[in-house]
Amino acid sequence: KACDFDYMTYLTNLMRKHLGENAVLYTADGWDMHHLICGPIHNSNVLTTVNFGPNSDHLSAFHRLRSFQGHGPLVNSEFYPGWLDHWGEPHQCKSSNFVETEFSKMLSSSIGNVFVNFYMFFGGTNFAFYNGANMASEPKYQPDPTSYDYDAPLTECGDTTQKYYAIRNAIKKHRPHLIDEHLLSKVVNSTKQGYGRVNFKQVVNYPGIKSLATKQLNKGPLFTFEELQQDYGFVLYEKSYSNYYHNVELEIPEPRDMVYVFADDKYAGKIYRSDNKKLVLPSFRKLSLLVENMGRINYGPFIHDYKGIIGEIKLGEEVVSKGADWNIWSLPLNNTNLAQYEVLHTKPEPGSILRGEFTIHGKPADTWVKTSRFSKGVIFVNGRNIGRYWPTVGPQKHLYIPSVFLNTGTNELVLLELLQMPSERDLFVELVDYPDVGSCN
Repeated sequence: KACDFDYMTYLTNLMRKHLGENAVLYTADGWDMHHLICGPIHNSNVLTTVNFGPNSDHLSAFHRLRSFQGHGPLVNSEFYPGWLDHWGEPHQCKSSNFVETEFSKMLSSSIGNVFVNFYMFFGGTNFAFYNGANMASEPKYQPDPTSYDYDAPLTECGDTTQKYYAIRNAIKKHRPHLIDEHLLSKVVNSTKQGYGRVNFKQVVNYPGIKSLATKQLNKGPLFTFEELQQDYGFVLYEKSYSNYYHNVELEIPEPRDMVYVFADDKYAGKIYRSDNKKLVLPSFRKLSLLVENMGRINYGPFIHDYKGIIGEIKLGEEVVSKGADWNIWSLPLNNTNLAQYEVLHTKPEPGSILRGEFTIHGKPADTWVKTSRFSKGVIFVNGRNIGRYWPTVGPQKHLYIPSVFLNTGTNELVLLELLQMPSERDLFVELVDYPDVGSCN
């Protein structure tokens, strides 16, 4: 891992050019040796800070910082009161007592005056497709869920927690001049409301999702998302053959990230970046690959994370051409109002879009969509993408809808299911008055 001091110096000069000399610039890195060698901008007027959570010893971290920066304030620029989640893993938690104890140690430290910034104090929500992902090593791709609750002092919807009050009490004890009791007395949690069942009565059956395409290419090569100038969402790739294939194995070694496979417009299964790369298909003449960008890697050596189908495709022993014989539909899903619905009569195929309505009397309140009857997909409320659901792997089970996304009167809820539709009698979701971001690890 090389240090890039020229790039860091360039960034410093660029910031100074636009912000002037009075702005305080700082670097934020872990307190291990590599980060403290390569992260700071030495021999400059840029402050060096370190990041660590309650699992680290603050004295060791700050003593090491002092060996690199002999003067200036001691700053923990990212103190972690919780941690982020990944689909398919337990919800990450840190106990209130543990966080408060280690925070108090810093505020009363013998090393001197210490400054602490929480990451995150309020996590919030990864609405739409902005969840991101991590990948420490191949092939363990780890997309984040929609919720960024983070087990933070304030919950996803901004409510105070036991951890919030523990931190506040620690500040009151060690920095009483920072506490405004009158202002804090006004802190109240938001109103919640469960609005009951939302029955789905309209549908866009697969492959009608094509009607939402913002771009269509006929007889083109197998472009990536980036080559299509598409940032998020889905791309549908389709190829027809003159003869039938029978019970052949499809292999996609480098899917980016989830590929929903359709044989003659019938759902045949999925291929996933971190899981199975092969799928046996029934007889077909038309192969359709609906590819989902599950979140871009935002940290580490795999950050150049191109989306689509990166490597080759094989049908049995045959390598499928990626040349100019694919039909492509670009599906960022940024306008569900384009959907052409029909009345829902029977259980739809995966890849279909469902629509329902619900009514709110009076002022709207925060609510959550309970997604447990469905498998994996995306939900839109009044045209807003509120995020992905995947309750079959968790940890998150409910999707948050802030009150400001809702209307007094009629509201619309649209759902795209990608893996498995529930039975006809279970084609509904529930709006409840409580979150479910998963159980702690």
